[in-house]
Order: sequence, then C-alpha cells, then structure tokens
Amino acid sequence: MSTYEIGAFEALEWAWNILRVKEMNNEADAANRIKEMLFQLGSGAPVNFKQQMDEIRNIA
Repeated sequence: MSTYEIGAFEALEWAWNILRVKEMNNEADAANRIKEMLFQLGSGAPVNFKQQMDEIRNIA
C-alpha cells in the first residue's frame, strides 16, 4: 500500500493543478503525469503529495 497522507480532495486538487499549469499546456503531457501518478499509487509506491504540490506551485 502507498504511504500517502491525503484524501480524495487533495488528490483532485493535485490533478486539477497539473491540468491548469500554463507550462503544461499540452493536455497529453498532463494526462501522462496523472496516469503515472495513478500507476504509482496502484503499485503501492510511496507518494509524497506535499512534494508534488510544491513542484507544481514552483512551475506555476
């Protein structure tokens, strides 16, 4: 199991931010990042959503 500490709202917020970041105006790129995250979660890999959100905020 993944060791993330977020709820559904935070996961949706992360996905929404991935889709809206101007530097990721390519929808295919955003979709690929979301798919990769879902794969990580499904495989039980640890995910640090706080770090992920910080990276998105640095891009925006």
